[in-house]
Amino acid sequence: MSEALAALRAHPLFAGVGEPALAEVASRALVRTLPRNALLFRRGERCHGLYIVLEGRIQVYRATRDGREQVLHVDGPGRAVAEVPLFDGGPYPASARALEDSRLLFLPRPAFQELYRRHPEIADAVIRDLGRRLRDLVALVETVTLRGVRARVAHALVELAEAEGALRPGGTFVVPRTQEELARQLATTRDGVARALAVLARAGIIRRRGRSVEILDVAALEAAAQAGGR
Repeated sequence: MSEALAALRAHPLFAGVGEPALAEVASRALVRTLPRNALLFRRGERCHGLYIVLEGRIQVYRATRDGREQVLHVDGPGRAVAEVPLFDGGPYPASARALEDSRLLFLPRPAFQELYRRHPEIADAVIRDLGRRLRDLVALVETVTLRGVRARVAHALVELAEAEGALRPGGTFVVPRTQEELARQLATTRDGVARALAVLARAGIIRRRGRSVEILDVAALEAAAQAGGR
């Protein structure tokens, strides 16, 4: 079985599509390799097809005129990147870059549209995925606009700990992003992230060893995540 066919078969978007149709589409797919920090596409560019991450991580972000960046989400293996333009015909609403050496499966837009027309059940999967992204975006807006930097960092730690099953006293997890990447996600600076982590550590809420974080006080961390001050 080809890598392209395996990737399509494993993706939730194509769960209801039969093997012959998937094989036909897979024959038209290409594998693209991106080195770390390389751009996949820029905001405003025309969308030419669907990308599915095979290896690595792709960061989707928006940049302001003064050079600041806001990370919208990071997609890892098995995730599709920027599906919306495939359906509304518009340009990419954000830019995307490789956070590390990455490989992606590229499905040209005509091939995807042909599959979509023949298998309308794909729409259900797309709607579910867009709903999840919308909830994530609403949560991001709330985090950035209603919380101070320390609260944003604490909230990010809570979410990471929950994802790793480590939200408990003594729970330990590894932060998968650098402080610079976390700062972009939380609309702050690397120094802001470093100061917030230092404050949480001095307060006896967490203990840090490089990117490894141990939770010492769950209640205090959750309370810090809900605080509104800077």
